[in-house]
Amino acid sequence: MADIMKPLKIIAAVLAALLFAVPVLQANGENEGMITYLSDMDWTKAEIYSADGNGAMPARDENVVGEELWLYDIFFAKGVCLHAMSGKNAYIEVDIEGKGFRSFHAYAGTAESEICDVTMASVRFKFKADGKVVYKTDLVTPKQRPSLISFDVTDCKTLRIEMDDGGDGISGDWGALGGALFATTENSDEIEKALLADGPAETTAPPEEKDKNANDQAPRQGGCGSAGAGGAALAAAAGSLAVTKKTRKSNKKH
Repeated sequence: MADIMKPLKIIAAVLAALLFAVPVLQANGENEGMITYLSDMDWTKAEIYSADGNGAMPARDENVVGEELWLYDIFFAKGVCLHAMSGKNAYIEVDIEGKGFRSFHAYAGTAESEICDVTMASVRFKFKADGKVVYKTDLVTPKQRPSLISFDVTDCKTLRIEMDDGGDGISGDWGALGGALFATTENSDEIEKALLADGPAETTAPPEEKDKNANDQAPRQGGCGSAGAGGAALAAAAGSLAVTKKTRKSNKKH
């Protein structure tokens, strides 16, 4: 009888170990994909200024003419850049239903350029969760350090980011969201680290053809355009911006 019971006890012990292991595996899984950058996502709709008037796509991880993304002399490896439009808001709309995101974070500012005059930039951002305004900025200009944006998106299905021209025309209006990301974690250290990342990103932006833009033929970027014509826990992150400040590199494409 003892000989029969021994293998049964072993089997029971193995099964018990597997059962107790399940919560551990689930917990580890929750730590995967804590951060998703806006620039790495498919966008439902998006449009910014283009010189031909047909609209263009916002820039991913660079400014609208392909230079590195700098806000107030601060480099961001990740982010998006928009050029304001006349008569309507530039925008990005993204479907986040069922993705488990808890919050959205970014640094709002205006993008720098070495080849376009954008010193007169002035923009304002507005964020709508399922049509309801959940956050909006004051006027953003090149004279200001990027300001931290953080708000809750729990249970949100669609986030729409709009940007206007600040009320004074679109000249030089390159508004940017440095480090723009969605988070499933509430770990402020992890979020801050991702926001201020200054190295190459491991993720890759989706191919252009995946962007379901209202104007499928619109170019991805808008060019210089009219510029040539004339969370509380994260508050400490604003003081850490100097960490990513560094000597400007050569332009990647020019």
